[in-house]
Amino acid sequence: MATVTTASAQQLDTLCINTIRTLSMDAVQQANSGHPGTPMGMAPVAYELWQRFLAFDPEDAAWPNRDRFVLSIGHASMLLYSMLHLTGVKELDSSNHPTNKLAVPLEDIKRFRQLGSKCPGHPEYRWTSGVETTTGPLGQGVANSVGMAIAERWLAHHFNRPGFELFSYSVYAMCGDGDMMEGISSEAGSLAGHLKLGNLCWIYDSNRITIEGSTDLAFNDDVAGRFSSYGWNVEHVADANDTVAMEKRFVRSNCSTTGRP
Repeated sequence: MATVTTASAQQLDTLCINTIRTLSMDAVQQANSGHPGTPMGMAPVAYELWQRFLAFDPEDAAWPNRDRFVLSIGHASMLLYSMLHLTGVKELDSSNHPTNKLAVPLEDIKRFRQLGSKCPGHPEYRWTSGVETTTGPLGQGVANSVGMAIAERWLAHHFNRPGFELFSYSVYAMCGDGDMMEGISSEAGSLAGHLKLGNLCWIYDSNRITIEGSTDLAFNDDVAGRFSSYGWNVEHVADANDTVAMEKRFVRSNCSTTGRP
């Protein structure tokens, strides 16, 4: 009699996470250019967020009430391209209408960082469907995410009616040490805390390394303490591979309701 072996949920999660990792590092290797470290290290976090919390429609990347995912660490672009490819997000045409084409087909991943590819070195808005903003310099992405969260609050205030909630999206931004070194992230974080933007979540990859070497060369801020002083709810996960802990922190962040960011 034939035997059927089924994978456990944990095994499937691990397979998915490793697929994100290998797709990202293969693209960087093929291009002989780029940053494989962050996509590999943050793959479990991105998977947990996109699989269980991020509200989006792969068939319509321009759905107005979608949750926004901002990759402020734009040099880790392959993480976002891998997620867009593996979740089957469809391309938008010049009028922002969905098509039947993949936003990030495998052929474009094979041409990562090459002229004309939908996978440039840093994600670019409207060039690659599913990219919410051209993050550009470090710190700009997290600042943009604050603007997006403010926009949701404004839209909800003006257009939502009892029983007709048109706007209720959350904004998630992934950032790193380089973002936290920039003054704009402090200003934006302070504003978000002041406005109590409970629909906003920043995911900070504190890996203590930059292209010059250890962050100790120029940066030793108590980032958690700084954001606590801004009025943020600060959660800590010691190991990015601990998806159970990540899930608990995302639940506790409660980004979909009003309250502290």
